[in-house]
Amino acid sequence: MEIQLAAQRIFVLEDRLSFEEIRQRAMDRRTGAFASGLSSLLQRPKADDIELIDSQRRVEPFWHVACRAHYVYDRARDYSVPVSGPEVREISIGDLNLPVGTPGGKTGRTFTVSTVEHCREEIQDERFVDGLTAAPVADAAGLINGSKQEVADPAALAADETIVMPPEHRASYVIRQLLSDMLKPVQADTVSEESLTLEKTDLYYRPLWAFEFHWKTKDKRGIVELDAVTGQMRQGERLAPKLTRMVSRDALFDIGADTVGLLVPGGSIAVKVARIALEQNKGG
Repeated sequence: MEIQLAAQRIFVLEDRLSFEEIRQRAMDRRTGAFASGLSSLLQRPKADDIELIDSQRRVEPFWHVACRAHYVYDRARDYSVPVSGPEVREISIGDLNLPVGTPGGKTGRTFTVSTVEHCREEIQDERFVDGLTAAPVADAAGLINGSKQEVADPAALAADETIVMPPEHRASYVIRQLLSDMLKPVQADTVSEESLTLEKTDLYYRPLWAFEFHWKTKDKRGIVELDAVTGQMRQGERLAPKLTRMVSRDALFDIGADTVGLLVPGGSIAVKVARIALEQNKGG
């Protein structure tokens, strides 16, 4: 099997909203930081009772993976063909004389033609997967077409006290899920072409701002989070802790001999994928 791996790339989406725009949106919606639970329905805070006490910029990961499988193969198959009427006893095709029979005692009469099917299959799939939860990212296809920058080292994303959230699910997990769903055993007698191409193995980081508010009269704290690309708001739970150690690029793209054997059914395929992955890592 011919196997190709995509370049392993890291991108960060550029902020489309300035900090002041995002901060003002957070201030306008600060009561939303406390809008959960039964008590919030009975006691809604007044905006004047809420003060901003902290803010934090962070980037969260999602994966874009895409794969294409190509097969060309032959297989022998017998076709059962109905005849035009009960009076037909034999069929001639070229120099072949084929008897007509009643299959399995059923009504109707058929003759059997032995053939070789020449087959070609193209199987494709792509996914956008949240690096923290492994859930699909519905808006990712539109996001990656916007402004972005490629970065060589994820540590570079931590400039200006930005919190870089490491993926809980790394490349091997995401690719394994993709291949396990899209690949299937080929029913073939002979295979003349087979290839597997991982077309995309990209890790994206999207920027968000989190704002911590204090409800002074109740001495409660709440978080408002805003996407710096789309402006969408969500209620957060807490500010992310500052990381003391950055996950390395090699650890993020962990497609090596110890993990890739689980990616594709069939040992020969897995070994070849592993070998290519290891050669790419050594070359980098």
